[in-house]
Amino acid sequence: MKLPPETSLGLRRRKGGAAALVGAGPGDPELLTLKALKALQAADVILYDNLVSAEVLALAPVETKRIRVGKSGYAPSCRQEDINQLMVALAASGWQVVRLKSGDPLIFGRAEEEIAALETAGIAYEVIPGISAAQGAAARLKVPLTRRRGARRFQVITGHAANGALPDDFDWAGLADANAMTAVYMPKGTIRALCCELIARGLAPGHPTIAVFDATRASEIVVTATLATLPERLADEPRSAPCIVLIGAAAGAARSVLRSGCTDALSGIAFAAGI
Repeated sequence: MKLPPETSLGLRRRKGGAAALVGAGPGDPELLTLKALKALQAADVILYDNLVSAEVLALAPVETKRIRVGKSGYAPSCRQEDINQLMVALAASGWQVVRLKSGDPLIFGRAEEEIAALETAGIAYEVIPGISAAQGAAARLKVPLTRRRGARRFQVITGHAANGALPDDFDWAGLADANAMTAVYMPKGTIRALCCELIARGLAPGHPTIAVFDATRASEIVVTATLATLPERLADEPRSAPCIVLIGAAAGAARSVLRSGCTDALSGIAFAAGI
């Protein structure tokens, strides 16, 4: 996907440009931090990812330039090198640039490459964290990501490497720890391989899991399953919406709460029934 040249955006060159890598949160605009909101409202141009919600984008002034530079799995996408180049060129031309990323920019957001490009070019920048998808999903489900008893470690992994397969450098012993809580980002393409490997490594087939699509948004869907049944449950879900999977004992606690009839706390969610 070709990005527009900096000179075609109708922006007049000025002094004092800078960039900010900003976390947009998981989607609910009320979860945006005050610092992120201030950055949006001061921006001349916003380079935003596909997963950033329209409600968050709407918080920027109408006159602010908005350029979608998102990536789509297994589909034509903007090259990271082009995004880096455009961000640097705009800031070097004197503009306040916000690089807006869903969730937190430091969690699977390619932030290290953008930071390196800005530092190499001598561009002033800051990083503004956001509420991650895992935090947003856990808050909506009212489950802790750590527990004093039973979930003493919280770990975050990506579902696939650059080649689309499971990463080959996972700490499988750590991932198969029954007392850990694991959040899996971008899980759908490799979830069957992941679950099979975790079972082979010692996690019980009945180990609890929860998948959340469109976490914190009005279109949010929650799918409960076990490690053994999760791949089929996700295969039956045709949505292309962003998905995060939580694996661990706390996920089982969430399932108990949901089944107890306390679903009013999840108003607006289309809840897919458990196993």
